[in-house]
Amino acid sequence: MLSQPLHVVIVGAGFGGLTAAIECRLRGMNVTVIETYPTSLKYGDVIDFFPNGGRIIEKWDNGAVGRELMNICINQGDRFLYFKADGSLIWSEDWILQPHHFWRQYAGHRGQIHQVVFRYAERLGVKFKLGERVESYVDGSKPKVITTSGQSYEADVVIAADGPRSIARQQVLGLPDTKVNSGYAIFRAHFTLTERHKSNEFLRDFCDPTKDDTCLWAAHDSHMLIYTWNKGQDLGWVLTHKDTDDIGESWSYPGKKSDVLACLQESGFEQKLVEVVNETPDEDIVDYKLVWRDPLKTWLSPSSRIAVIGDAAHCHLPTSAQGGSQAMEDGVALAIALDRAKGDVPLGMKVFERIRFNRSHITHMASIWIRDGYHNVDWEGEEIKKNPQILNLPRPSWVIEYDIAAESEKHFDQLSKDVKDSRQGTIEELSLPAGGDYRPESRIVKKADKVITV
Repeated sequence: MLSQPLHVVIVGAGFGGLTAAIECRLRGMNVTVIETYPTSLKYGDVIDFFPNGGRIIEKWDNGAVGRELMNICINQGDRFLYFKADGSLIWSEDWILQPHHFWRQYAGHRGQIHQVVFRYAERLGVKFKLGERVESYVDGSKPKVITTSGQSYEADVVIAADGPRSIARQQVLGLPDTKVNSGYAIFRAHFTLTERHKSNEFLRDFCDPTKDDTCLWAAHDSHMLIYTWNKGQDLGWVLTHKDTDDIGESWSYPGKKSDVLACLQESGFEQKLVEVVNETPDEDIVDYKLVWRDPLKTWLSPSSRIAVIGDAAHCHLPTSAQGGSQAMEDGVALAIALDRAKGDVPLGMKVFERIRFNRSHITHMASIWIRDGYHNVDWEGEEIKKNPQILNLPRPSWVIEYDIAAESEKHFDQLSKDVKDSRQGTIEELSLPAGGDYRPESRIVKKADKVITV
């Protein structure tokens, strides 16, 4: 039994780090989060959490966090529409697939959503050290991190939740910096729609206060998403395009409107998208290289007291539609495993890794071929007529109906016994099965409309 609560230090206050902090704190642990950036309100553009991530939020503060988020997220979504680049409608399905998903599905401005979750963590008593950058991880029976200001933070557990550039990958896991250019980047932006935009025939529909829009257009080597919310006042868009420049990994690298428009023209996108970009303020456009990192063999340090989670462990491309939710699942599984291990940190960490490894691996790897599916459609062939759902945002039930808390509790005892018994096998063999795959037929959803106009 523990004589005092575990102290958990988490590096990175993204959604994975915040979820780990919240869930550990809810189980009585003392939590310190170290974050480089002092504010998050201007973070990014659009992010979405589908029901497997949203069910975590739904439980926080008896639903109060979810209700606060729903006020600033898509809450009038009806259909998710999928178009060919020229505007031909190919596939349509419900934005909310099942009634019980309503309070488990959140999409909106990344920074605004982050602020709500951050404030909840503060209310719980999570301690934040903002404006501090970690420069080294020290493994051992009392692991610690050291910041550039010279501050040292020692703990029972250290969690690296600081994204795909995490130095823990090199310092803790002993890996080279094996970033691989995925060959693509994304232009992304968010801006406010005003009365003036209602006079533009191409933007008028996006300004409708009675509905929220979720739409995707696909072309060769490119696709674009547009979301609207907040009664026709907020619009966010993301354009995936071929990457030819070394723009680095910063998600805030300035984008050029002329480059965006050139991509749209080259791919033959309809005029509506051109108008959306033309109306986007230049300073709101960013260009972010999509860096691919190969799957890890382990997420744990030699002492099993430091772990990487979220993008530091499995850097999902946006096409998985699961980056945020999988990071949140990491946070919940970690907290439950540490709590159930009753002070045996290495045991808890090893069980955590086995709960998460295969599931995150499959969704991580799927993001590549989902993207390629969007970009290599044979519009004249039979496959798109037979399976138009290959254009949809993949939401198979084995992914979105997953209850990470229940599954972690259910399997802890057996996985714990495997660890204690030194059961032999690869990490894939020792971990829980992923639960499914991404075959086209698994992406057919209920209440979807088969629309073919190609």
